[in-house]
Parts: sequence; C-alpha cells; structure tokens
Amino acid sequence: MQSLLFFLLAALAGLFQPIQSGINSQLKYDLNSTYLSGAISNFIGALLMVGLALTLERNGLQSPTLSDNHLWNWTGGILSALIVSAMIIVPKKISYSTFFALFIFGQLFMSLVIDYFGWFGSDHVPLSPSRIIGMLLLLAGVVLVKK
Repeated sequence: MQSLLFFLLAALAGLFQPIQSGINSQLKYDLNSTYLSGAISNFIGALLMVGLALTLERNGLQSPTLSDNHLWNWTGGILSALIVSAMIIVPKKISYSTFFALFIFGQLFMSLVIDYFGWFGSDHVPLSPSRIIGMLLLLAGVVLVKK
C-alpha cells in the first residue's frame, strides 16, 4: 500500500511540473523578467520548505555541518535555478509537450546512470535490456510528440 502512495505522489509531482512551468512563464510576463520570476518561485518554495521543516521534522532542526567531502551537496539550489529558468523559457519556444518529453527523457537517462553507479547513496541497479529498451521507447515518444 505504501508503494502505491509513493507511485501516486511521483505521478502527482509529474502532473504539477508543467503547471509550475506555465505559472512561472506567466509570472515572467507580469514581471517582465525571467530570472525574477524564477527567483520568486524558488523563494516561495524555500519558505514553504522551511515551514515544513519546522513543522514536520521529528527530531527538530539540526545545525548544518560543512564537510570538505560533500560540498557538492549544497549545489541543489544552483540546479534548481537552472531547471526553473529552462522551464520558464524553453516550453514556449518548442512547445510544452516537446519540452517535457525531452525533460522526462533526460530525467530517465540520468536516473539510469545514477542507479547503475549507485550514486547519492542509492542502491546499485544494473542496466538490463528492458531498462535500455524502455529508455529508447521514451526517446521514440519524444520524436512522436515533437510538434
């Protein structure tokens, strides 16, 4: 039952991603700035995450520690800014369906790499013919969806 909940949450996150892109794109026109709209989006998201952390963390918030070995752990915000910027600019240039088909393909490709190498503390998941075929079928879907 718990797996079903996580599957539903993953699908819901996928449903929200193009909506977020559209909202941020419209905010860009209201503000006349791609990057200010992305900054506002990330700022509001950051406030929400801090609120959730303060409310839901079971053991309370701990002071962060910096480790020379894990400084890259602090770069997620940089990636978020780049992703949000692309989501604001690109879909209106190539269509939402084409953008998100390519976006999902990129996510799947990198996810297979992460699984294979066991990066970020994940379990090692070997490449199999079915996983490779699934990725290639998704790429075929990109070609079919392209306007």
